[in-house]
Amino acid sequence: MMNDPRQHQSTGTGRRPAAGSSCPACGNLLAADAKWCPACQFTGSQTMDMFLSEPPPLLPVFDAAAIWSDADLTDIEAARVKLRTSFPQFRPHVWSVMLPPGTSLPVFGFWLLNTCLHHDGETEQERSWAVLLLINAATSESAVIPGYSAENWLSNEDWKKVVSSMSPMWKAGNPGPAVIDFFENMESFLIHSWNLRSQRRGNRSKS
Repeated sequence: MMNDPRQHQSTGTGRRPAAGSSCPACGNLLAADAKWCPACQFTGSQTMDMFLSEPPPLLPVFDAAAIWSDADLTDIEAARVKLRTSFPQFRPHVWSVMLPPGTSLPVFGFWLLNTCLHHDGETEQERSWAVLLLINAATSESAVIPGYSAENWLSNEDWKKVVSSMSPMWKAGNPGPAVIDFFENMESFLIHSWNLRSQRRGNRSKS
């Protein structure tokens, strides 16, 4: 049985920061043209020294830690496709990894989004819509790392809630259904965000 993840983290990233992006190292909000984080002095180039290996292409589902059965992987892919059907601009990914304790999942995810080769003709703009769910099987930690276009659709707190929605299934030792819960709750939060934006646009058009 897998343990309940001890930490639920979120941070936004991408090759170009957007207004309201968060620092992957400390979570501080960054200006659109920020070259480094004024709170912790983190720069994206630091990750090149932190993670020296060459990552694989950014596959939609990658089970490096071997925590999901074949049936789990089939169900996870179906849930991922369902989310993309509702929100085709978003490009959800889920990876299981085995990283040493103390490794920052948000920083590792930042590095992956910025260094992984593009998959199946993925463009730079499409990469900015990536939402990467990382699960460290070695420490039972999880994190969500949205690209700069995807990040601002939900608040940092909402992204954390989406990750936390996996907890009941993790506690029950069901790592596959836990990821499905993540995708389903992400869709619910995005629908709510879409409705709010549509309502605001309607209010502006009436004024």
